[in-house]
Amino acid sequence: MEKLNFIKVTIEQHVLIMTLARSEKRNAFSPTMVSEIAYVLNIANSNPDVRLVQVEAEGPVFCAGMDLKAFEDPAMDVGNPAIPRVEKSLAELFAGLDKPSICVVRGDVIAGGFLIALSCTYLYALPQVRFSLPEVKIGLFPFQVLALLLDYMPERKAMDLCIRGASFSAQEALDKEILYGILDVEEKALIELKSTILDNAPLAIARGFSALRRLKEQHFEDKYSFLLDALADLRQTADFKEGMDAMRSKRKANWKNS
Repeated sequence: MEKLNFIKVTIEQHVLIMTLARSEKRNAFSPTMVSEIAYVLNIANSNPDVRLVQVEAEGPVFCAGMDLKAFEDPAMDVGNPAIPRVEKSLAELFAGLDKPSICVVRGDVIAGGFLIALSCTYLYALPQVRFSLPEVKIGLFPFQVLALLLDYMPERKAMDLCIRGASFSAQEALDKEILYGILDVEEKALIELKSTILDNAPLAIARGFSALRRLKEQHFEDKYSFLLDALADLRQTADFKEGMDAMRSKRKANWKNS
């Protein structure tokens, strides 16, 4: 793995932990940081030993959104020549991930920080975390965040969050169904979720993510034949045979991701 400026990566027991490490800038993402995130997500996709991605952040703020100065003036961005330059939205990058992801928010989520938090399969937060979309206060609008919010709530409620620009608590985020859960001190829910995901067939889950993306491109009359073909392909895999044998033998499956 190449040396990264703003991201820390560890792999533990099939979990790739990606940590935003630009706390001196409240983890605001620069063009280089976006490219480094793309690099890490590509590693997660291509490494068969990785079955789950967990996103964390250093410092009191999870992510303060886009570093406007770095995007406006390339001289303000600390480059990383070892990493391919990627010019894509963070939401688009996470949408290409073929594995489940859990975002664990221990600090405030501000503006474009939502692009990371809402793009993950699961989102957990500590009780004291605050969420805010203040773009309209400086003459901007959270266009990309709006697109993600529409997956969680009706159009008018999503627009209301963007228009008001107010902050809200983790409990309010849970009530709005943005959060999957609020963590307690022992983080039992997070531990149990990770264990459940890792117990299940990684290839089947990856195929599910791939099918979900392609399903959105199918015409109505084609989508069920497409899904039947996807199921037929999955039934030919070694993991399906292993899963059936494990069920009959009443033992834990030994997944090969193939």
